[in-house]
Amino acid sequence: MFDRSYLHVDIDTFDDALPRDDGGDDDAMGQGSPTLPLPIKLRKSLGERFNFLSLNIVVGPPLFTLCLSVAAQGMREMVPVMRTRLYRLPFPGIENLRDYQGFSELDLSHLASALLFLAVTFIWVRVLAELKGYGEVMGYRKTSVLIFGLYAGIAIIILGADAFVFYVGLASQGDGWNETPFYVPVGCTLLYAAGLAAFGAVHQNYHQPNHA
Repeated sequence: MFDRSYLHVDIDTFDDALPRDDGGDDDAMGQGSPTLPLPIKLRKSLGERFNFLSLNIVVGPPLFTLCLSVAAQGMREMVPVMRTRLYRLPFPGIENLRDYQGFSELDLSHLASALLFLAVTFIWVRVLAELKGYGEVMGYRKTSVLIFGLYAGIAIIILGADAFVFYVGLASQGDGWNETPFYVPVGCTLLYAAGLAAFGAVHQNYHQPNHA
């Protein structure tokens, strides 16, 4: 009675417009599972930015000054080549540092201690992030013990070397510790290491993933 051939054509066309469950679209994208929506990253408020900047201004310079003075002295005691003045290095124009008061006293130990300060701060940020579950290194304990041991070993060596260099710098000032107990330099070294850890915690807490 009715010619239904055109209906079949319309129904087939309509079916092709609907999403399928056969995984064809996923295979075309190279994925076997549906893509989840990306989390929205929350922006820091003005108060949080101000507090972070204030802590860096208050805490950062004293720690950096300790590193440049005490840790640099420790490096000079341990490695005599660190006493080389920066203006003696073979770089164009660097000899002009000799003409400026203060800069003429800078040597390799100051440069090395500044780099060590940055490295230790970065390591503390990463260590705290791993302990909070934001990194990938802790996952290597089960998948690749060698990689995990390498990362952990590097972190322990650098953190331990920084504390030891600081202690040597304190102990080298023998005249200042004659009337103090032996544990005072050790306590000062621990306080210095704790200060660096706290400074790294401030940066880690500010830059940690914070998603809605």
